[in-house]
Amino acid sequence: MAIPVLSSNSYAQSQQQATNKPVESKTQKDQSAAEINTSESDKSKTTVFPPVTVEAKAPEEVTGYVAKRSSTATKTDTPILEIPQSVSVVTRRELDMRSVQNFTEALRYVPGVAVDQFGFDGRGYEYLLMRGFNSLTTANFRDGLSNAAQGLFFGSFITDTYGLERVDVLRGPSSVMFGRGDAGGIVNRITKRPSATPIREIEFQYGNFDRKRIAADIGAVSKDGTVMFRLVTTALDSDTQVKQPDAAGDRAHNERFYIAPSITWRPTVDTTITLMGDILNNRSQSSPFFITAPDGGFTKVLQSDTKFSRYNTNQSSFSYQIEHHFNEIFTVRQNFRHAQQGGQFRDLFSLGYNTPDQPTLMDRETYGTRERLSQTVLDTHLQAKLNTGPVHHTMLLGADWNQTNASMKYFEGYTNGFIAPGIDILNPVYSQSIPSPDLLVTHAKQKIDQLGFYIQDQARYNENWILTLGGRYDRIHSKDKDILLPDDPETNPNVKKDAFTGRAGLTYLFSNGIAPYVSYSQSFLPQAGLSSSGQAFNPTRGAQYEVGIKYQPVGGRSLYTMALFDLTKTNVLTRDPNDPSGFRSIQTGEVGSRGAELEARGEVLRGLNVIGAFTYYEMNVTKSNDDNVGKMPVQVPNTLTSAWLDYSFGSLGIPWLRGLGIGGGVRYVGRVFNDEQNTSSTPAFTLFDATLRYEKGPMFFSLNASNLFDNKYISSTFFGRNYLGTERTVVGTLAFRF
Repeated sequence: MAIPVLSSNSYAQSQQQATNKPVESKTQKDQSAAEINTSESDKSKTTVFPPVTVEAKAPEEVTGYVAKRSSTATKTDTPILEIPQSVSVVTRRELDMRSVQNFTEALRYVPGVAVDQFGFDGRGYEYLLMRGFNSLTTANFRDGLSNAAQGLFFGSFITDTYGLERVDVLRGPSSVMFGRGDAGGIVNRITKRPSATPIREIEFQYGNFDRKRIAADIGAVSKDGTVMFRLVTTALDSDTQVKQPDAAGDRAHNERFYIAPSITWRPTVDTTITLMGDILNNRSQSSPFFITAPDGGFTKVLQSDTKFSRYNTNQSSFSYQIEHHFNEIFTVRQNFRHAQQGGQFRDLFSLGYNTPDQPTLMDRETYGTRERLSQTVLDTHLQAKLNTGPVHHTMLLGADWNQTNASMKYFEGYTNGFIAPGIDILNPVYSQSIPSPDLLVTHAKQKIDQLGFYIQDQARYNENWILTLGGRYDRIHSKDKDILLPDDPETNPNVKKDAFTGRAGLTYLFSNGIAPYVSYSQSFLPQAGLSSSGQAFNPTRGAQYEVGIKYQPVGGRSLYTMALFDLTKTNVLTRDPNDPSGFRSIQTGEVGSRGAELEARGEVLRGLNVIGAFTYYEMNVTKSNDDNVGKMPVQVPNTLTSAWLDYSFGSLGIPWLRGLGIGGGVRYVGRVFNDEQNTSSTPAFTLFDATLRYEKGPMFFSLNASNLFDNKYISSTFFGRNYLGTERTVVGTLAFRF
């Protein structure tokens, strides 16, 4: 029997990521029925498939830009309408239609998330704020497991978006399911994995800044349907917008290679085993820091040198997912991943302007790190579906273990009193001979062990009321050591902490698709270091009240959400007023964030898809030893607005327009403060995006432009540097599906 081939507009591949619950789709049932009725003469020529049960959802569960279900918030297959917390899903369809090139681009049209606060960054770092809180590493999750290990300086795991099936964004505290994490929420990256009806494609890209990329996504299925395989790979070679302002005008260069094989084996109809691995090698010269003038104004002078800067990482991981259904009541799942990264980093930082005699000469110093980072995560839980009278329960009982190890050697360039050559902002000279830093000043190691136990009950009463309750207990043991320092508790702390977190939510489902809800949720995040008295810091705690309403028209292809939230983060570190050095901190700080978020996703007319998002924040420091009480934290925009329209002309029924589509978007980011006292700010900016595509048979072509009108803007000014926004980026993609 021939294996059906999906076109680019088929969503079956995306659907498999919506849940961990095996289901048999209507297509599969019809296929099985047809095979059973095959005549005796045909049976000898026909391969009869057993009912194929894979990690998939029926076709109606993902439609265009809308996903109806998610397991991210509860670790169970749950309709988004029933989740008492804000959830957004960026589908594979949207990633393709917007031709997303890096991970933060994927979140540009999601409410409650501000990206690229440090401007363009070609190094792979995924800068984002969630509900105003820094989530660079703390929000990093992959396939429901923490990927939030953080190195001791530069190290952190990065993402290649071509290897993703979708991105789930859960806003607000979420420690009850996942353990340590910050108050803003998590971003769950769902990996492409084998499908019963695999996509096979080869893709070529070319764009400005001489961007060249080739990618392939190949799948296969055994004749009996019990074994499925997939291989995803991509290679990138590109210059960037980071350019040295001299006669040569050299640009920073990036290279990346990614490969991810996966295999799913289904030994019985009740058991699914998936093995996944990946390798990601990243090479970047893109140090995106521009020096500010003595008066604080903008200059086009690059702080670093593209011939010297290096951000090189080798990253790999292995994971497995096992799911077994004992019966209609009990299901057990175990998810495991081990990830590791080795990195070598080298750059320059500015020391300040030289002397009154040379007021435009910036002194610089070289530094570099060699870092190792690894993380092992194991999550096992038992799900039970029970009835107690009129109440139906979906219960979850689980335990997870999360261990991270990080090490770093930090070097400075002081050999023989050497300091890197300065740079004159009026006459910058680049490509100078700069020796690598080789004076070892820090040799640090850190180990964090976390063991957590959690329980959750989703109780449904009378098909309308849904009560979600969850609780969790965690124990954390962290060890920090600098081999170059004396072995004492102050310089090499050994800390043990525990934490309780919970969540409670109530949802009411109306028959017309409207679902109001109210919830309370908590988070905790350990903090490194010791106070002036030598005591370990307590974890920061997040607590949030949220009310909202979700609307999904019955039989429709859209989802509308609105949320109001009041979020408080406590135990924030602030300056110790009794420390004359100014380096010590104590835990007296508190930050409050409250606001409103609106989102609309779906097909409002035949062929017309819409994404709309609006966010408004009131965020303030409510307790502190510094003079920033009542002030808004730096780099946090108070307003975010975006809208995207996408139209497929094939819906008109005109043959020669079939396969043609256009799209466009607008993004507004409000002003941000540059300092903690809110004395200066970076202005708001508005950007436009556009896409044109054509699909015919196995061929798909698209032309995408972000920042279409090449608006020159600054994302923020902080740490004495300007962070330039992303310039106009134009990318053409030619794909062949077979």
